[in-house]
Amino acid sequence: MGVVAETVQAASIPEMATGNRSRVAGASERVPELDGLRGLAILLVILCHYISNSRGGSSLPFAYFSRMFSLGWSGVDLFFVLSGFLIGGILLDARAAPNYFHAFYVRRVHRILPVYYVWISLFALTSFLLLRFSPEVEATHLQSPMPVAYYYLFFQNLVSATYVGLAWYWISITWSLAVEEQFYLITPPLIRFLSPRRLTSVLIAVVVLAPVVRYFAMTSWPGGREAAYILLPCRADSLALGILAAVAWRTPRVKRWLAAHLRLLRFALLALFSGLLVLLKWYPTPYHLLTQTLGFSWLAWFYACLMLLALLATESWAARLFRFRPLRELGTVSYCVYLIHFLVLAACHRLILGSAPSYGDLPGAGVTLLAFTLTIGIAKLSWKYFEQPLLRRGQACSYWPARQAADVGLVAPKAAT
Repeated sequence: MGVVAETVQAASIPEMATGNRSRVAGASERVPELDGLRGLAILLVILCHYISNSRGGSSLPFAYFSRMFSLGWSGVDLFFVLSGFLIGGILLDARAAPNYFHAFYVRRVHRILPVYYVWISLFALTSFLLLRFSPEVEATHLQSPMPVAYYYLFFQNLVSATYVGLAWYWISITWSLAVEEQFYLITPPLIRFLSPRRLTSVLIAVVVLAPVVRYFAMTSWPGGREAAYILLPCRADSLALGILAAVAWRTPRVKRWLAAHLRLLRFALLALFSGLLVLLKWYPTPYHLLTQTLGFSWLAWFYACLMLLALLATESWAARLFRFRPLRELGTVSYCVYLIHFLVLAACHRLILGSAPSYGDLPGAGVTLLAFTLTIGIAKLSWKYFEQPLLRRGQACSYWPARQAADVGLVAPKAAT
């Protein structure tokens, strides 16, 4: 525990919300491996929804193919680990800044809310119009299982709900964004006011206690399996582990130790991957007792080790994989892709084939591929003409006023691209 007392160094590094982070304190560069990790996260989610959650053929090869991606839901866990590392890193670097809270929330608002609010508003408007002008459509397949105001306030993960029809494909996945937004409310004060040693102790406690909270949620609460999956206290270990990785990255002695023991990190990654194979074989659902207690934590540790290996061993297979350009480009637009991909899949299959998503024949596979292509195209347009300009506007709000930044030797962060 002695290493946690070392000072966490501030660095002149860019905003990480879109994948930027300095590899060394004081540097200002883009780290492609982190974009690639975001690409992996969204690719896992897409494969889960497009393959595992869609109908395949009746033969065994289709069943085995579908099962291969049944852990794709864990892409959300990778997003949580990355969010802890990236957002935690931003806050650690700026913890002494005079505009700490103001700049953080202004930047988060510009990054998260516009696209999200447009998406929720489109759902509300579409549901209203269909119910009003298409009386043959069943209302239960259009209406949200809770008031739309819950989604605007990011309260949707606080209420157990059953989604069907349009709501299932359009807004059911937004529970993870609610977790993220609640994380944004709690984390800045913790990092601002706790010493590095105390912060580390709190984070370790969260990592240890989260599986216990999930167990009691599953066994004691009504709708406990759903609660253990979508509530912030139940998923906080992934986020806390990401912040711990950010603390370690900014603690010179810990970072040197990790760099000198890459073999141990590789061994840990291999052992954790073996556990993932067990989950994939016998416990692929996120609602099984073992998965929800130990499995979520196991996944978080695996993704944290994978991230650190990619950052520390720049010539490793992991680093080379995450520098793969298509994966990095997918990571850049992952936010919009996450919001729209499920609905685009359902809409393409319904409008073209008149059926639920399926990949078990040539037409179904072709429409699924079309849905993926449309999703990426829409997300790229959204990024270029909507999200990126807003992100740059948000980044105009600096943590450090220009004069004070010059005094302490900080470099103004460049806009993420």
